Amino acid sequence: MSTDQPVGRRPERLTRRQRAAAGGVVVLAVAVAAVLAATSARSSAAGDWPPAGRSACRSVQIFTGSVGSPYNQFARVLRARLEAAPEHFDVDVVETAGSTTNIYDLETPEPPRCGLAIAQLNTTVDATEGVNQFDPTRGGHQVAGLRTLGPVHQDLLHVIVRDRPLGPNDQRVDKLADLCHRTIAAGQPDSGVRQIGDVLLRVGLPGCHPVLDDSSIDDALRRLSGGTVDAVVWAGGAGTRQIRTVIAGGARLRLLDLSEFRVPITKDWNTFYGNRQHFYAGEVFGAGSLGPADYKGIRQIRTVTIPNGLIARADTDPTLVRRATAALYQDQGDYEAALWGTNPAHRRIPDALSIYEGPLFCYIPLHPAAAEYYRREFRRVPSCGTT
Repeated sequence: MSTDQPVGRRPERLTRRQRAAAGGVVVLAVAVAAVLAATSARSSAAGDWPPAGRSACRSVQIFTGSVGSPYNQFARVLRARLEAAPEHFDVDVVETAGSTTNIYDLETPEPPRCGLAIAQLNTTVDATEGVNQFDPTRGGHQVAGLRTLGPVHQDLLHVIVRDRPLGPNDQRVDKLADLCHRTIAAGQPDSGVRQIGDVLLRVGLPGCHPVLDDSSIDDALRRLSGGTVDAVVWAGGAGTRQIRTVIAGGARLRLLDLSEFRVPITKDWNTFYGNRQHFYAGEVFGAGSLGPADYKGIRQIRTVTIPNGLIARADTDPTLVRRATAALYQDQGDYEAALWGTNPAHRRIPDALSIYEGPLFCYIPLHPAAAEYYRREFRRVPSCGTT
């Protein structure tokens, strides 16, 4: 189309409204272009980062949970990525009892400075403070120098009961209060499950004295079906394999709705940590749900989420940390498939931006080599003003 004006004719002047509309279109186009350019630059930067580096680690240990547990399944994907990296790490996914053991194991990896762990982040905070199961008066000890690389999946708090009584003397359990003086498998003594289970029972069953059983999740589910325990407390990834397996084998189970306990659990955390030297405001425990897409035949319930993270020590090899941090955000669908298979509930791994949404990455700071990723991607690390 020609842009020439007819001879002897002035171009028509735009009205004020037309000029404003045209200007808005230009501004919008510029903004969209800037966003696309920034996104493209970040994606390109992420793809190029980190460059291959010399590492002090040939062999690496990732401390996880039991075989088939969500921690263990996540770590197997991470292992494949580290072994395929230019540094060609030789990675051992170590079976453990869970978060507390994983944190302690970071003190003695073989070789030194070459260990990573997956743990509940609230439990990691307890370790840095030397409280709860890390309290020396309870046989534990403080673990100094812990650092995070980024978020992993979220655990969901389960209380599992029998769907039907086993006999006339087996009373039905419909709510947490029904377990006041019953027997509860509440996780192994030093596990993250027991830590959050203790909080749940403290805020949810005040004045009650249930008998606590120390069974692992596998044994606890067998005891529940056999009538030896009346409930199982579990904090794990949605669609935990062991629970799916017993349901597929014919076990008739239900989950209790725990949504009413999220606020008391949060208040318990804020009361405890609000009286300590460092307190960071913000949500630690979120709201979640479980249902038939996670466990066949289970009715939908609401519950509490517990955040997990990939952690290391401050002196962990920087090249390993850079590579592992990048691996957290590479093709996250692979992690989702490992955790949830076809993923009928459409569960998601937290993205990198989630480190800015809560206080846990202030309680346990990012490893300096991991912080390079967030500065490169988002030009900042979490802002950690204490209250």
